[in-house]
Amino acid sequence: MINPDYPLTDLHRHLDGNIRLSTIWQLAEEYSIVLPADNLETLKTKVQIQQKTTDLLAFLEKMELGVSVLASEQACFRVAYENIEDAKLAGLSYVELRFSPVFMAKTYALVLEQVIEAVVAGCKAGSQTYGVSVNLIGILSRSYGEKSCMQELQALLTAKDNICALDLAGDEKGFPAKRFVEHFTLARDAGWNITVHAGDCPRR
Repeated sequence: MINPDYPLTDLHRHLDGNIRLSTIWQLAEEYSIVLPADNLETLKTKVQIQQKTTDLLAFLEKMELGVSVLASEQACFRVAYENIEDAKLAGLSYVELRFSPVFMAKTYALVLEQVIEAVVAGCKAGSQTYGVSVNLIGILSRSYGEKSCMQELQALLTAKDNICALDLAGDEKGFPAKRFVEHFTLARDAGWNITVHAGDCPRR
């Protein structure tokens, strides 16, 4: 049983993987985006894992549908703000939200720095409204390769003081961590903490 006197935290929550069904639906309507569903119940099966699986890439495909409605910086702000509200509704007092600006920006070729600025602003506004403490972790989406990750890192570094750590996520088998030593050396030199996804893609 959870002791209500103890503060609750979530240290591994993906901001770009935690988008409300209703928000996906509403943003799709706002930006005239066609979804592969005609109601929220059907949409739920498209964007959420319904059964236990070890297929990371299938999981990422569902996340991609969620971020496919992020057609503006305002949409990114909304998703960030709602993440803090959802944390409050879950009874959390502190949350670490990780996000990949490349992943969020890619469908509509949004400017990475502006996506990051919107996420930072949305989290700050949400934290002020709901009283939930938050730290942001920048993700490098390894699935897009080293060059893309370097661009992503440089964009994240423009908001260095608003980000506490750097993460690496995505297709671990296709893009092993050793390819990103330079990226994490730069992150270390910037004073960031480091966290890396590992073991998400079981070896056959």
